Amino acid sequence: MTWFHRSIVETGRLPLFLFLIAFIATFIFIRISVRLIRAEVRWWPGNVAPGGLHLHHEFFGVIVMVLSGFGLVAVSRFDTPIADCVLAALFGIGCALVLDEFALILHLRDVYWEKEGRASVDAVFVAIAIGALFLMGFRPLDLTSAADEFRDDPNVTARIVVMLGIVVNVVLAAITLAKGKLWTGLVGMFFPVLLVVGAIRIARPASPWARWFYRSREGKYDKAVRREQRLREPLIRWKIVVQEALAGRFGVPDLPPDPVPEVVAAAPGGVALPSRAATAVRWRRVRHRLRVVPTWRLPVILVLIAIVAALLCITIDENLGLDVDSGTLATVLGVIAGATATLTGLVFTAVTLAMQFGASQISVRVIPMLQREPVMRWSVGFFLATFVFSVMVAMDLALTGPDDGTPGASTAIAAFLTVVSAILFVALVSKVGAVLNVAQLMRWIAADGRASIRRLYPEESLETQVPNVAPTPDTALDEESRHVIMLREIGSRGRVLLAVNVPMLERYAAAWGVRFDLLVMVGDNVPHNVGVIAVVGNPRGGPVPEHKVLRCLLFGDMHQPSVSPVAALQAISDIALKAISTAGNDPSTVVLALDHIEDMLLMLAPRVHADAVRRSPAVRGYRRTWADYVAIGTDEIRRHSHGQAQVHRRLRALYETVAAQCGADQQPPIVERLAALDEQVALDWPIALDRRLAERPDRQGYGSERGSTFD
Repeated sequence: MTWFHRSIVETGRLPLFLFLIAFIATFIFIRISVRLIRAEVRWWPGNVAPGGLHLHHEFFGVIVMVLSGFGLVAVSRFDTPIADCVLAALFGIGCALVLDEFALILHLRDVYWEKEGRASVDAVFVAIAIGALFLMGFRPLDLTSAADEFRDDPNVTARIVVMLGIVVNVVLAAITLAKGKLWTGLVGMFFPVLLVVGAIRIARPASPWARWFYRSREGKYDKAVRREQRLREPLIRWKIVVQEALAGRFGVPDLPPDPVPEVVAAAPGGVALPSRAATAVRWRRVRHRLRVVPTWRLPVILVLIAIVAALLCITIDENLGLDVDSGTLATVLGVIAGATATLTGLVFTAVTLAMQFGASQISVRVIPMLQREPVMRWSVGFFLATFVFSVMVAMDLALTGPDDGTPGASTAIAAFLTVVSAILFVALVSKVGAVLNVAQLMRWIAADGRASIRRLYPEESLETQVPNVAPTPDTALDEESRHVIMLREIGSRGRVLLAVNVPMLERYAAAWGVRFDLLVMVGDNVPHNVGVIAVVGNPRGGPVPEHKVLRCLLFGDMHQPSVSPVAALQAISDIALKAISTAGNDPSTVVLALDHIEDMLLMLAPRVHADAVRRSPAVRGYRRTWADYVAIGTDEIRRHSHGQAQVHRRLRALYETVAAQCGADQQPPIVERLAALDEQVALDWPIALDRRLAERPDRQGYGSERGSTFD
């Protein structure tokens, strides 16, 4: 008989054990989840916000607690050990979800990541400590023994002594807690000698006891402060270290606000310098968002978790001793293992076909989009984890035999994993179908493009005014002094420029008295030993540290739509060019592509205009102009649209719509392309009727004869 069976199962503490395990596991999971959400990890689902309403996990915790608590009360009069264990575990899950947001309930506002949020972790630690003491057989104030003595001993004196002992312990506990010694008071309820120590020792300076009795006794209060500084504060610092290692940092804003600009902190051209802390946080987030996530990492982690879970479940099954037919379980486990192996093969086949189709028929830029999809990694990981879990349980059953316990719980978990794997398989098929469906794929690319526009040109920048700071004229720089920084060996996996830390370059420019001219643009593949940044001017304090400047550039494998709107425009343009080619001959797809291009250009127009006004002269060449975006989005399609009346009509509608909504300084590129389109239509359509029809703007390409005009 194992220790677990003797100390936990036979003593009736198995529900409490499962409650505590579920509580701890849920707390760890939810803390990992919120830290991933805070770090904006792309593959993690994120917050639950139906209809824009953010549902805190305490909401789900309350529901689980109510349902499981009702279930425990309902079955309390019946001998239902399995139901008791399941309901106790569910109650532990609910308690963890609620106590993890204990601070929000206490303060009635969202203080989850503020300093007040540490109260939630304290509450969780207290709950774990009390649960562990109960699991080890301790009872608060030894009430169980006292109740037995009170019931069994008919002597009145003995009963009075028992009652006095309970009252004294309660009073000592109240005094200890009033002195601000929470842990001493709670643990002392299980070990009364600690209550005596806590009640005798001096109170903490911020405790209710100190406010009541130390106001007129300065000596006592000073002693309490000295003791707090000497003993308590070092322990609190270590406690905070442990808390933040487990639960994340508190009191640190997600994005530090920029400080009020000062005249002395101005870059060349009079633009105020950004906050160093905010710059570091933003750049770290950019690097995290654009980093390449290995496809194998998540599946390997899930497989390792499956191995550990299988070993734990096998041990639990041996102690539970469920009476289930082992032959049936072996058959079920074999079916699950075979099914997941088949699903894994189907996943690899589907993903490979999707990548091949995307690269050959659509655009090579589709492949990185599919690789970074979380559903692909989660699907492969869950399939492999389910397979490994089922095989390990089946092998244990085959090697040990049914005498050591049948794996009933393990088989149930394997069945649950199979259901999750099936759901993920459906999601993966849907995602692969989106890649194979050109219309859905373009909608996906355009969504990434719009998101990158919002990141690159935030909406608040449209209303932000340039701060008034002391200007530094460009004439102060020695234009003849020009040093080019070359890109040689880099440690990243690619040489495509993905992002530029412009705020940090602005700080360097102000500190060194120089200007930076970027010689490459985001999306460029930078060959070996090619210049990337030119340093203009004579730097203060000696040569510019090239390694610091190069750290402001982020390189990777490929320019993706999630990186910048240029990549999204290029990808959609690639799809349109394939459709407009002789082999494709699908003008309807080109019209759909122009719909998305028009939408992105309309988003870009006001943002690019505002960015051009606010752009710092300390760093040049890092942003594309409005003419660049118009050219990237439409020129290739226009040049290859010979003999395509639908494309001509849709292009004209695009140009006229964009021209009507952009500023006067952004009109020339549109007017120039409208003139080029007129010349192309005149060459392609010598017949007057065809030329008149092709000259009509039409949002649908050929939605009507007169198009989108009503004159």
